[in-house]
Amino acid sequence: MRQILLLFSLLASLLSMPALARDKVVVFAPSSMQEVLDDVGRVFEAQTKQKVIFSYAGTQQLARQLEAGAPADVFITADRVWMDWLIEQDLIGSGGAFALAGNRLVLAVHKEVENWASPDKLLTEDRFAMAEPEAVPSGRYAKQALEKRGVWEKAKHRAVFGDNVRITVRRLARGEVSAAIVYATDAAIEPEVKTLFVFEQNSHQPIDYWAALTVHGQTPQARSFYEFLKNPTTEALFARAGFTAPSQVEN
Repeated sequence: MRQILLLFSLLASLLSMPALARDKVVVFAPSSMQEVLDDVGRVFEAQTKQKVIFSYAGTQQLARQLEAGAPADVFITADRVWMDWLIEQDLIGSGGAFALAGNRLVLAVHKEVENWASPDKLLTEDRFAMAEPEAVPSGRYAKQALEKRGVWEKAKHRAVFGDNVRITVRRLARGEVSAAIVYATDAAIEPEVKTLFVFEQNSHQPIDYWAALTVHGQTPQARSFYEFLKNPTTEALFARAGFTAPSQVEN
């Protein structure tokens, strides 16, 4: 009898696990937003008593995970390309997406550098880091900016490519390269680097972060966090972290 009771107890606990998991909102987000979203999550949890779990990585990595069946409720991308791809794969809910924030693209150098070379000279004669342009949003923006300046064909042979923007800025911080093309917010939070040059906004596509509920995230808890992303409190946190207003708003 005792073994039977233990068996029923185990079965009951297993059956309750999905329900408990649904009490938590799982958010997939780009690594460049980690600090600010951690702050957003803390404020949201304090106000609602609902738990939020963040998973940070490169946008393309997270998109592939979602495609493979990872149970994310909210998905945030670092560009519109990957959001459109997710919509085409029927992985985003019917509500579409909204532009959460914007950013600037900068050329950063190590904080101890004093005799700065011109950006074009630095990018064509020294080793520099940038994200992979074929798949990573920040890398795509960087390539566009270098093409606009007419130096891409020479610069690409000096580039060290990474899987996401955080890897890129850390390479610079460790002294592995002379410069790095990253988002302004990533340069600002890394104490070992400083911004040398801000690329003109018309030199690349607008840097907008997009947020959407996934087909998996059709729960009151997920929708509550999703709506909180549009809250003035959240907008203030993004502004304080150095993010700009998005160039677009809906879909």
